[in-house]
Amino acid sequence: MATADEAEGGTAPPAQESPEPAENAVSGESEKKAGKKGKVAGLWDRFAKRVAGKGDLRPEAAWSPETTGEYPIGAYDNYIETGDLDAIRKRGKLRILVDITNTDSLHRAATPQDIEIERAKRKAEILGLEPVVLYAESFDQLIPMLIEGKGDIIANNMVPTSERRELIDFSIPIASTHDTLVSRTDMPDIKAGESLKGKTLQVTRGTVFEQRARELAKKHPGLKVEVVDTNYVELALEVSMGHIDFTIIDELIFGLVSQFRDNLKKNIVFEREDQLAAGIRKNSPQLKKFINDAIRNIKLTTPDQRFVGDLDQIRERGVLRAVTRNHPGTYFMWKGRVMGYEYEMLQRFAKDLDVRLEIIVAPKHSDLLDYLKEGKADLTASLLTATDARRQSGVDFGPAYMEEKVSVVGRSGETIEDISELEGRTIHVLESSSQYEVLVEILDQYPDIEVELVPEELTIPQILDRVAEGDYDLTIADDITVRLEHHWRDDVDNLIDLRVEDNVYAWAVRESNPQLLETIHQFFNDEEITKLRKTLFHKYFDEPKRTRDEIKGLSEKGEISPFDNIVKRYAKEYDFDWRLVVAQMFQESSFNPGAKSWVGARGLMQVMPDTGKQVGETKLFDPETSVRAGLKYLQWLYRKFEGKGISPENKMWFTLASYNAGLGHVYDAQDLAEEKGWERKEWFNNVEKAMLLLSQEKYYKKARYGYARGREPYDYVRKIAARFRTYAALLEAFERQQQVGALSCTALPLWLTTHLGGLAHIAECREPKGEGVAQVPAQ
Repeated sequence: MATADEAEGGTAPPAQESPEPAENAVSGESEKKAGKKGKVAGLWDRFAKRVAGKGDLRPEAAWSPETTGEYPIGAYDNYIETGDLDAIRKRGKLRILVDITNTDSLHRAATPQDIEIERAKRKAEILGLEPVVLYAESFDQLIPMLIEGKGDIIANNMVPTSERRELIDFSIPIASTHDTLVSRTDMPDIKAGESLKGKTLQVTRGTVFEQRARELAKKHPGLKVEVVDTNYVELALEVSMGHIDFTIIDELIFGLVSQFRDNLKKNIVFEREDQLAAGIRKNSPQLKKFINDAIRNIKLTTPDQRFVGDLDQIRERGVLRAVTRNHPGTYFMWKGRVMGYEYEMLQRFAKDLDVRLEIIVAPKHSDLLDYLKEGKADLTASLLTATDARRQSGVDFGPAYMEEKVSVVGRSGETIEDISELEGRTIHVLESSSQYEVLVEILDQYPDIEVELVPEELTIPQILDRVAEGDYDLTIADDITVRLEHHWRDDVDNLIDLRVEDNVYAWAVRESNPQLLETIHQFFNDEEITKLRKTLFHKYFDEPKRTRDEIKGLSEKGEISPFDNIVKRYAKEYDFDWRLVVAQMFQESSFNPGAKSWVGARGLMQVMPDTGKQVGETKLFDPETSVRAGLKYLQWLYRKFEGKGISPENKMWFTLASYNAGLGHVYDAQDLAEEKGWERKEWFNNVEKAMLLLSQEKYYKKARYGYARGREPYDYVRKIAARFRTYAALLEAFERQQQVGALSCTALPLWLTTHLGGLAHIAECREPKGEGVAQVPAQ
């Protein structure tokens, strides 16, 4: 399933040819020479209308343009405007330019970039303009795009250096930061004048970090400085992986990377403080004055600030902080899009309050209420059960928005008829969970049930993982979590309903915030929100399993799908094996042109509307359009793995996994595979194993894109590969049949039996004039 969220940084439709790479547009001497507009005009040609190349970045931000007003630059129907505020007002939009990399991950807490984007949006709204956030693929695109009129302001916490001031104007300072030399935590602290012979420091071209690097090299003999086009966030990850020794970033970027990498440290913090400001085109005094006034007036919080104010103060501050877990029912990234029942509800609530939503991810289940009481969050929204014990601890709950039964859960195939059968069994639960409270009541009557408390870092789905794998015996879970798991698996099941009454979910607030509590009641009781809740419930919890029987076969004419001719034509154009594309098409839509998924993907190839726009296709329910859009996107993904020493076959498996789960999760799995000592360039039995691990907290907390339901891409690629091999064998058998006559069931050639392996048993075989040539049973 494809999303525009993975089509990062505005890369244009993959059918375009890629121009020869140019020198960096705005760095070092190039900046000095680019003072005149004519010198930088046309630099956009370097980036637009080209395919992804091997050196491209890998951003995968959470775009949903229809609702957020945020676009990769190439997916937006842009225009040229170089005028001042009066001209911008006539356009009705304020185009906010941002470097994608700072937003490229699943954020565990608000970042300075999040705050800066929100600040820019609020400025637009004050002006009565529609805010449009445009993500550039890399930092060095920002100034050329601004000058050329492809955007109106740069909201990227940019340092206003003298070279940059020759090109654009800047606002008054928004914030300040210090640059820091970053190393792994196991690297000793560097002493003044110490030789660093044999050590490598890489910095991003066109940034202020270049100058820092050269200054540092003069003080430390032997240090090798390399200026590269790789983005600074990527370089920090290279340090984390041990591929390079050092990089230089500022403390704000360090804070972002530290959300998902805990093996980095500030080895040296440079004394000089850098001011950060918004970028504005020259000769724009009206816009500059307004932005400066807005910076003085707009109040925003910092992510770690303690705050216990009620609704009036939340509105004055302009931020609603919600604590949740990185969990498939609450807040997660899938197929490049940030999703979750609680996340979507919180987005709507914050919008109604006219404040920015700040998501804070709790490391442990017990932190959900602790963060609330300590003033680190304003409300808790994480499918949390409203219990008397929790109310007595100092929190109040809003209205119930779900009511679910509670059951003992074990491996599929087990049966438990009565609670008494639990005696002698071990039930694994979180002590801070409502399930533990249920278990305590059961123990009064059945004291021989064994109880084992599990680490607070685990989520209920992770406990279910361990039950399925046999590491845990039994657990207690609510029905909605089990149903959610059944979207992906069938190896755990409810064994016995515990008949718990009043097991309801609700948002929690501090008992000292009655205004906020009352507003939450009004929100959930609103008729429009009631409809939204039903829609989201169906989207996240009430869908059927997304697994399919492996139905394979050939038609009378030797076709493997009704769309063979269309697929053959476009597969040839984009250089893919058409049989593999058909195998993927079946996995995506079961050959149903009208298919629409739970996240809105459409048609035979299940392309998201955003992705369709990016590759120039809109009528996604049309079979030919869907195939063409899917192949364009497949090609774009495939090229993301070029130039990395990956075999063509493995590039195909990586491409399919990315199509299904999103590029970000595949990159995370590659990194994890390397850390585990597996081969990062091979999918089967290597990276696919790491993908499975990304559902475990100890691994996904260090992953850039967070929690991944790794079983789906694991199964997705394996099923497509198996179906492809079967299609290939059946088609070859059909071709031979056309040459030598009818193929009988008792005379299958040895090569076909060997190739099909366990699938070689043919359930039914007819003459060519019958209903079909061969039907292979489901796996």
